[in-house]
Amino acid sequence: MKLIKFITHPVTLIICFLFIIISGEASGGFYFMYIMIALPHGAIHSILAVLAIITLLFSAIKYHGAYTNLAEPILNFAGIALMLLSLYLFFAKDVEHYNYPTFYQIVPISMLVVFGIVTICSLVFNAGNLKLHPPT
Repeated sequence: MKLIKFITHPVTLIICFLFIIISGEASGGFYFMYIMIALPHGAIHSILAVLAIITLLFSAIKYHGAYTNLAEPILNFAGIALMLLSLYLFFAKDVEHYNYPTFYQIVPISMLVVFGIVTICSLVFNAGNLKLHPPT
C-alpha cells in the first residue's frame, strides 16, 4: 500500500511530468525547461502546465492524501487533465515537427511511458477514492 501511495502521490506525478525528456532536431531537454522558456511568452501549454502543478500541489498540501473529502480526487483529476492537455498542445502546436524525435528515441519514450504509468495509476487510485465518497 505504501508503494501505491508513493506512485500515486501528486508530487511524484509532478516530478515525472517535469522530467519528461523532449528531443528536438538539434537539441533537447526536460519538459520543465520548455515550460520555463515558453512561460514569459504566454504559451498555452506552459500556462496549463503551471496550473496543473499548482492544482496538484494544492491538493497535496491541503488534504495530505487523506481522501476524507470529495474535493481531493477531483483536484487530482483536474491536475492530471491539465498536464495531459499541456503535453498534447505542446506537440500539436509544433507545426514544423521540431520535437517529433521524442517519439523515435528510446530514452524520451521511456520517460513518457513512466509518466503514463504513474498517470494511469493515479487515475485508478483517485477513481477508487472517488467511489468512497458517493454523491448524496
